[in-house]
Amino acid sequence: MNFKKIALTLVGGSVAVAAMGQGLTNRVFSYDGSVGTNGQATYVLNGDGANAYLFAGSVNGTGNSNSIVGASYTNAAFLVNTVVNVSSYVYLSGNFGGVYNVQGIGAGYDGLQSNSIEVRTNRSLTFTAAGFYGMGSSIGTIAYTMSLLQDYPTNGVVLSGTGVALIDDNFNGSTLNLNAITQLPLDGRATLQLTRQLTLTQAAQGARSYTAAGTIQVGVN
Repeated sequence: MNFKKIALTLVGGSVAVAAMGQGLTNRVFSYDGSVGTNGQATYVLNGDGANAYLFAGSVNGTGNSNSIVGASYTNAAFLVNTVVNVSSYVYLSGNFGGVYNVQGIGAGYDGLQSNSIEVRTNRSLTFTAAGFYGMGSSIGTIAYTMSLLQDYPTNGVVLSGTGVALIDDNFNGSTLNLNAITQLPLDGRATLQLTRQLTLTQAAQGARSYTAAGTIQVGVN
């Protein structure tokens, strides 16, 4: 199954000429990870097999059976059979994109920036980073991490994480596994957190935009 691509757009800010008597500013970063700027991606899976739907209402399983188990003149045993069919439900919604606006000169780097994606599921999931590419190491690098945290909004309990990985250091292929039975709280929610840190060299020119992108693939186990 395909998940929506994560687009990271880096917007190069122009460098203004400093006024007389003022020093030039080193790189200054502002990060915009808002839904208003980057849009929102939502994935919903309801049901199983032929009854599975994407972006549809839930599908309720049905089934029952009752019979008499043995009978004589003196007694009878009536079987009471209750069947509970639990359909798959997987919901992910949030914003994976980020826009940097950069002003100033010289090499520099920003702090850690993160996007938190809501996860609700009764199925175990696998998240895999794939197809990430950068701006070119002469321009700069982006270090990524993926983490799973308990509940949404998160209560701060970390379930698993990839550690910091540059694209050139194999962020592609980084995988997180979410066990729906052992790791989720009673409300069945978790937070998928994507963190990035941008480093620029002086070769990142003003009045330019650079783009880096990739995808987070979701497997339903």
